[in-house]
Amino acid sequence: MKNIIRILLLSVATAFQACIDNSTTFPEESGVFYGNLSVGDYTEYTGISITPNSDSTAVDVFFDDVKFAKLMPVRVDITVKNVPCVKSAEMSVFSALDIDPYMNTEKLPQRGYRFSEITGTVIGDELLLSARMADDLEGTRAGKRFSFRGERNDD
Repeated sequence: MKNIIRILLLSVATAFQACIDNSTTFPEESGVFYGNLSVGDYTEYTGISITPNSDSTAVDVFFDDVKFAKLMPVRVDITVKNVPCVKSAEMSVFSALDIDPYMNTEKLPQRGYRFSEITGTVIGDELLLSARMADDLEGTRAGKRFSFRGERNDD
């Protein structure tokens, strides 16, 4: 009986530990910018990473663990992949129209969260980003506007 109780306790402890994810969700070796993400009248401090592809003609934009309203019940990760980018010695500018992001761990882009536009500029250690959700989305997502201003933290 003692062995059964030990096995049950060990199982519960193992299951509980498996539910805890202490790892960071940011892609490795990416430029992470921390600052204020504003959506309407809601603002939160968060991180966004910009990861260039191998030839710097496009970037992936990763919003880490974000909310878009005070009463939003969950946080989400959003990745906008292969956003065309132009890079010069002083800055990088990226922009895309009608692009579907990947949500959390989904394997396919999610049409229900389409950005009608996303643009950003990286100058030195500062990122300025703006985005707008498509008008034909359901509920409060339709036409929602985002703005972000943050600085790179390369610790």
